Amino acid sequence: MENNVLVITGMHRSGTSLITQWLHTCGLHVGAQLMGPGLGNEDGHFEDLDFFNYHRQALGAHHLGENGFIHHTLKALPEKHVQQLKVLLQSKNAAQEQWGWKDPRTCLFLDFYRQLLPRARYLVIWRSYQQVVSSMLTRLYQFELEQRRLNKSRLAYRWWNLIKGRHFKAALCKQFAADFLKVWINYNEAILQHIGQLPHTAYLVVDHASLPAKARQVFDHLSGQWHFKLHYHAFETVYKEKLLSPVIDVDPYITDTGLRAHAARVQQQLATAGKRHVI
Repeated sequence: MENNVLVITGMHRSGTSLITQWLHTCGLHVGAQLMGPGLGNEDGHFEDLDFFNYHRQALGAHHLGENGFIHHTLKALPEKHVQQLKVLLQSKNAAQEQWGWKDPRTCLFLDFYRQLLPRARYLVIWRSYQQVVSSMLTRLYQFELEQRRLNKSRLAYRWWNLIKGRHFKAALCKQFAADFLKVWINYNEAILQHIGQLPHTAYLVVDHASLPAKARQVFDHLSGQWHFKLHYHAFETVYKEKLLSPVIDVDPYITDTGLRAHAARVQQQLATAGKRHVI
């Protein structure tokens, strides 16, 4: 029997942890060892540590940031890393008839997965660039806030948060907003290029904002069209809207209007790709 493999793909902070947590609850095997909770992902990242570690190692070997915040994908891998990936995929297939994984860095390696897993299905989750960049900036701010909470007295921490925190957040936006947008463009263009080489039956593109309303249709597509053996759990059991951070208006911090226009075009292409399947 041929394995049924689901590759959950999407940019950082796009909801891939959320949908992977939900599918795990529905019975999809997404890894024997999963990354636990962290700042901004209180319920866990639901990343298979085998893929997480492989991607970080491969990026590091190319002298690239292991977090994957880069502006290009990988077009070549040393033969040693290709063989490591083959062994990893073979071990997953040997352990489970149906399985999947999630790690945002997967987007940087899609050319290799398309070759090594020719019959895999791809569940693509995308989120608007404004929301993703805002979420990435907010997480940077939260890291700083947590460090100050740990290292300062309660009074000093509260004073910094109320008085200086706003200016610090604005400085983060000025420093990182455009760079984070370039990363968002890179990841989502890699996804578009990838699905453009797949039959339309091999992928499903879902807007993060539509997940609460369309979770049942997504489930029905996976179980009915792609034949994953799952048991339905209400999406509301994992979706916690109150944890979503307020969205920062990032456009004023991205002064390159051409960059914003580029992102808008990619966003429209993703929306169009999502309409190819009526769910």
